[in-house]
Amino acid sequence: AVVERRASLLAAGITAVTGSFHAGDPVDVVGPDGVRVGRGRVNFDSDELPGLLGRSSGDLARELGAAGARGGGPR
Repeated sequence: AVVERRASLLAAGITAVTGSFHAGDPVDVVGPDGVRVGRGRVNFDSDELPGLLGRSSGDLARELGAAGARGGGPR
């Protein structure tokens, strides 16, 4: 979805997080082969993301409430 439709990447589509960044920072999005497929701004700090990986937006919204509305990854 990120490459073909230039859509947002949700937490369910993130498999790993490397580096340190804060909400609003631009980050590279890379495929399994390590090749950059996009760049976007993140909605969460890097230390928040590991617990959100692979989870649906609905699950996050139920668990995090208003904070879940921030999204789950680069936008």
